[in-house]
Amino acid sequence: MAGTTENPVRRRGRRKNIEIAETAQVVGSTMEQAPQIEESGETIAIACSLPFGLRFTDIPNGKGGTKTVVLPGVNQALKGKKTGTLALPGNAICVTMPKADWEALVRIHGKEVAFTGRNGAMPCIWPVGDLKGFHAAESEIAEMKHGLEPINPEAVGVRETKGD
Repeated sequence: MAGTTENPVRRRGRRKNIEIAETAQVVGSTMEQAPQIEESGETIAIACSLPFGLRFTDIPNGKGGTKTVVLPGVNQALKGKKTGTLALPGNAICVTMPKADWEALVRIHGKEVAFTGRNGAMPCIWPVGDLKGFHAAESEIAEMKHGLEPINPEAVGVRETKGD
């Protein structure tokens, strides 16, 4: 589930931040066939096609403070590794988080490009409701663009030069 960061605590004149950051729970992926687990109740499933995810540190925790919500990316498992295969464009992971956190996240950050899309394209963070909705939306997910996809050099006019 989503992580939390508690408000700073003062101890003998020094200010100390207590940070507990947990990543949203991954429950599915377009790169696998069978769903792992299904969530219900007060959670919502989010499709995220970002390569390495986002961390939001300003989400209200309901106690007058803030907490950190981390949406992992498609290639999150490759962080810190020397080798690995990057996911191709058009893939996403499905994470669950409490509905209250999602609503606060959209209220605070909903006008950012990750939530609205760029130039009419699909956003790369998109609510799908539940795991079944995630699998039902695979054609829409395939259209998600995060802006860091590899380009085809010929499509943008790059020409090969001959060396001397």
